[in-house]
Amino acid sequence: MLADVSGSMMGHPIAALERGFAAFTHYLNNEALASKRVEVAVVTFGTKATVLVPMQEARTLAPARFSASGRTNMAAGIHLALDILEDRKATYKAAGLQYYRPWILLLTDGQANAEGFDEAVARLTAVEAARGVTVFAVGAGPHVDWQQLSRLSLQRSPAPLDGLKYEELFEWLSASLSNVSNSTDFARSDEALGAMREQISLPPLSGWSTV
Repeated sequence: MLADVSGSMMGHPIAALERGFAAFTHYLNNEALASKRVEVAVVTFGTKATVLVPMQEARTLAPARFSASGRTNMAAGIHLALDILEDRKATYKAAGLQYYRPWILLLTDGQANAEGFDEAVARLTAVEAARGVTVFAVGAGPHVDWQQLSRLSLQRSPAPLDGLKYEELFEWLSASLSNVSNSTDFARSDEALGAMREQISLPPLSGWSTV
C-alpha cells in the first residue's frame, strides 16, 4: 500500500483513510488462508517517503496512525515501495521459496511533485511490463491529476474513489487478496509468473468507485 499523506489529506480524508486501514486489518485477520499467505507493507509519502508499516504477514497487522503534512513526493514513495518489493523477492529466492506477484495499491488526492516523477514512473512501468508487479492507482477528490495518475500503469486505468469510501475500498482489497491467496498463481521468479495464464477473478469496483 502506497498512501498519499500530504497536507491536502488533513482532516476528514486522513481520518477516513485510517479507518479504512483499520477495517482492512480486521478483514484480513479473519481470513484463515489469506492471513497466513498475504504480506503487507505500508509506505506513506508527504514531503518524504516513510515505511509506516514494515512488511509482515497479514495475521500480525494492526491498525496504524496516519498523519498528514507536507508536499506530494510520490516519486520517493514509488521508489521506496519498489525497493521493499525487490528486497522481499530476493529473500524468497535465496530461500528457494515461491511467491505471488506483488501488488502496489497507490492512493492519492492530488498532483505529485514534478521532481523525479518521470524517473519513478519509468521504473514502475518497467517492473510492471516485466510482470514484476501489479499496479492499482486510486484517486480521491476533485484535485486529482488524472493524466499524471494514468501514467502509473500501462495495464490498468486509475479508478476514482467514491467520496471517502476507504473502508469499502479496503474491503474490496481484502476480498481480492483472499482470491489471490487461494489461487496457484505463484512461482520462484517474475519470469515464471509472467508465463502463467491463470485469470484470477476480482470483485467489482462498484462498492467503492464511481467507474
